[in-house]
Amino acid sequence: MSLNSRTMAKILREHFIGETPVIKNVPEHKAFISSLKSDLEKIKGVDISSYYSSRDKDPDTVCRFSVQEEDDRFRYYRSDSFTIKFSQENELLIKHYSDNTIVYQVEQIYAFIDKLKVAYGEKKALRLKKEKINSLKQQAIIAKVKEIAKEDRFDFYTREYERKLKLGIRLEGGIIEVDIPYKEFQEMLKDLRSFIHNVRELQKSGFTFKLKADSGHRGYGWITHDSL
Repeated sequence: MSLNSRTMAKILREHFIGETPVIKNVPEHKAFISSLKSDLEKIKGVDISSYYSSRDKDPDTVCRFSVQEEDDRFRYYRSDSFTIKFSQENELLIKHYSDNTIVYQVEQIYAFIDKLKVAYGEKKALRLKKEKINSLKQQAIIAKVKEIAKEDRFDFYTREYERKLKLGIRLEGGIIEVDIPYKEFQEMLKDLRSFIHNVRELQKSGFTFKLKADSGHRGYGWITHDSL
């Protein structure tokens, strides 16, 4: 799923509004759905599914399709899936998991797909902006850690995640890892030097810690203090 369920429910609720639903008599259902599938197949980024549920009395009166979101981070597409069918009252419905809404004009379906593509674009722009900000924060964290490592003489490595940077510090007896959330990185960096100092002092006093095993430089991308 590309958009979260709350966002999708809001889009469905706000988009499909009207006074008179699309209503077709039972004998018209099959031809209507067939025509709709043909139109949807022509839209870029829309994929018609051949899957049918055992609960479908007549598969030819059900249209399942997905709208794909291009994601350059992966080799595949993310997508949101929908089902279009008629209710027992012969009203045309569009369904996304547990969310159902009535279709008041067929054109609303095509406009809805366009709206999803806009939402995908906005989501991507927001993600790229967030990644850029996080990248700047990562650079700031690493620069500060290098400064402290050079002065306090310790080796370290970093691992970058979506919401945090993991810092591995080589101490006597093993490696201690610290998670630095991007939202709080400035506050945590202020206390990093004193934290490392306190751990070292406690070790000297006889305290022991459960540290991660240190297998040497291989595999972690260590930055050594004497290389700074």
